[in-house]
Amino acid sequence: MQFSIQQTELRDRLTILATSTFITTTMIKRWLNMAKDWALGYKKWPMLLTEGTDLIDATEEYPYPTLMRTKSAYLIRVNSERYRKIRFEDYLAYLEDDSGGSDRVWAEHDRTIYINGNACSIGEAVEIYGSSMVADMSDDTDTTPFDDADKEGDEAIIERAIYLALKKMPDMTQEARDSKKEARDILNDVWKRIKESMPREQLKKTPRFKRINVLKGTVGSTKETNIGRF
Repeated sequence: MQFSIQQTELRDRLTILATSTFITTTMIKRWLNMAKDWALGYKKWPMLLTEGTDLIDATEEYPYPTLMRTKSAYLIRVNSERYRKIRFEDYLAYLEDDSGGSDRVWAEHDRTIYINGNACSIGEAVEIYGSSMVADMSDDTDTTPFDDADKEGDEAIIERAIYLALKKMPDMTQEARDSKKEARDILNDVWKRIKESMPREQLKKTPRFKRINVLKGTVGSTKETNIGRF
């Protein structure tokens, strides 16, 4: 749905004329862009997933990839090894307690990523996975990423924009809450459809537990034929 159509749709649902001085075009555009940002941050949408790269250096601090959304990084690998994300406060405390600790951990603060340099070597490749930034809509022909992925996402954006508008109006509290909930419900349905259409991920087969025979002192693998037989 193009930006101009979104604006018209929002005005129609709010019964606001384009010439209104109470709710201006500037306000309409701002609410739609705010709603767009909210909707795109609601889930880790596949159409937004992106990768940034860097190299390990002596600083242990790395800027967020330029076009990656703040706080969206969810996976980091160094030299093809996965690192575990922890809270920034816990990261600082960890290195304060053990300055030589070599756990593969990382944290983020604002738009800076911190990677434990004790767990890797200078020059190793860093892979950072997160979500792309999406610029504000300004031209009438601009669209959101939902336009190609699932057009119902644009409906959620309009409902969210209605909520932003109504919450500023006296005696419209319940209507605002209804639109807020409707926007969430729509996105939850969109997410469900996307998940159902994605190939099912196969987990690596988990090794079976070993069974210890305390009477004979032997150890054997637990098989489907002997589970529960002691």
